[in-house]
Amino acid sequence: MPTETKIPIAGLLEGYESILSGMGYGYGTKLTFLKRAGAIIRQHEDQGLEHIDPTVIASYSREIDDRYYNGDLTKHYYRGLTREVQRFVNFVDSGKSEALPNPIRGSRQKLTPEFEQIADDFVSGKFHPNTQSDIRWVTRKYFYWLEEQGHTNLNGIGAAHIQRFLLHCSERYAPTSIHDIKLYLKKLYAFLYETGQSESSYSALLSFTVSREKKVYPTLPKADIAKLLDTIDRTSIAGKRNYAVMMLGTVLGLRACDVVAIKLTDIDWQRGEIKILQSKTAKPLVLPLTQDVGEALQDYILNARPESEAKEVFLRINVPHTALKSAVSVGEIYEDCCIAAGLPVSKRFHNLRRSLGTSMVSNGVSVYDVAQVFGDGDVESVKPYIATDAEHLKLCALPFDGIAPEGGCAR
Repeated sequence: MPTETKIPIAGLLEGYESILSGMGYGYGTKLTFLKRAGAIIRQHEDQGLEHIDPTVIASYSREIDDRYYNGDLTKHYYRGLTREVQRFVNFVDSGKSEALPNPIRGSRQKLTPEFEQIADDFVSGKFHPNTQSDIRWVTRKYFYWLEEQGHTNLNGIGAAHIQRFLLHCSERYAPTSIHDIKLYLKKLYAFLYETGQSESSYSALLSFTVSREKKVYPTLPKADIAKLLDTIDRTSIAGKRNYAVMMLGTVLGLRACDVVAIKLTDIDWQRGEIKILQSKTAKPLVLPLTQDVGEALQDYILNARPESEAKEVFLRINVPHTALKSAVSVGEIYEDCCIAAGLPVSKRFHNLRRSLGTSMVSNGVSVYDVAQVFGDGDVESVKPYIATDAEHLKLCALPFDGIAPEGGCAR
């Protein structure tokens, strides 16, 4: 964000509201954007500032980052907040509100030129977009901490510094975030070792296990899944689309992000296959095009899909007939189906994937085969499906023989 021109705070909110109104945003959306912008302006006013100060905005952004990595914000809400801040910064910077790359996200403390160069070289590597911002945050947080300890480069930095940094983080962040910090530090030092900037990769030091709390979500009973599908009006345009979406989750266990991204060319009708590049893992996955899924897709594509130049299979019902915006759109379709079926309202489309995985495990399919079918690179990703397989978990229960408590009333 430029600092040469002083931008007065007075009148910014009014101008921002005018721009948003001109772009066609509704009242509720505008209120959300203005609330975030107002919070940023109040931080300036609390410090007695009359002009926009980039350091205040950067500090506000870091607070949001820290709240997320401390486990206080969900990923969905965190991303929404950062987009709202980004949108206001773009307006202040240019008088417009386009979604440009965020100039302040990722713990944007000012680093020494050497640390800045290392961070840029490392983060620009072949990382998936879903994790790149997290990697940037950890890298810059580590280098900034080193600067606070009096270091301007990596000379003399070793295992003791890594341990102290992790201890520093453990006092501030939730276990899930510590796991990520450890993981990305390990990747950073692998990069530093490969490029000759560190005498060791410290792989052994950074290979410890972090105990994290994991929620075990219940699965959908088969009767509820059948009710979800049966209540969809398959004679309507929206119903044909929604039914095809639900079938991809129910029968093939596709993630919402992959349903949104699936293209017409990903469906091989002759071979009876669906070939996708998974959004979460960036790994290819080939799934069978079962008859029921094929018929649902065929009905939507031939009889309900609007004319469009879009390559994606699933489009908006209303104009403009563009691809569904994100996985959130699939969650909203799932929510509508829950309401129509009279089931508890939820946007967790992933419930279908989880239910399919649990069903496969319960029917004797090995976790290795489930991982392969689902495109999961690690069996650890499949373990939550075991956690809800009550019948087989009973087989693991141990008797109390030999460990009966002393005293009390025997019956």
